[in-house]
Amino acid sequence: MIDGFLVLYIICRSRNTSASRILAIDQRNDCITNIVALAGAYIGHQWWVYADPIGATIVSTLIIVTWLLTVKEQVPLLIGKSASPQVINRIINVAISHDERIKHLDTVYVYHFGANFLVELHVVMDREISLCEAHDVAETLQGKLEQLSFVERAFVHCDYEFDGDEHV
Repeated sequence: MIDGFLVLYIICRSRNTSASRILAIDQRNDCITNIVALAGAYIGHQWWVYADPIGATIVSTLIIVTWLLTVKEQVPLLIGKSASPQVINRIINVAISHDERIKHLDTVYVYHFGANFLVELHVVMDREISLCEAHDVAETLQGKLEQLSFVERAFVHCDYEFDGDEHV
């Protein structure tokens, strides 16, 4: 049984995703729990009566601390923490090099959406450009952004003036 947990731990640890890291932690905890529980029960039964409750306390403390650290790491990703400046700059570079009809970037929001990012982008184009052209530029930019491995979803909004207010 412990061998199975160990194999699953190694498999999950080898994957580089948020979910697999959490599964790896769970497998590791299961492996440690089983080893300490068996050892504590055996030692408590054979030699020292306090070994079992001490082992249980150690395992419980380990699991509580491990999951508190995991929660501390994962909650900001789930509630929409802003992306790092490097990720935001990558999005900006893709957007400004996408099409010469994009004159400015008005607003750029990049925030966590689980393990990946959600992108909101307001691009400024000439007010005389046709609706079809503006739509095509925005749609192809959206597709290009969503092809980035770290982008879950992108929204591109077209503006005709640079005002900095996303609600106007």
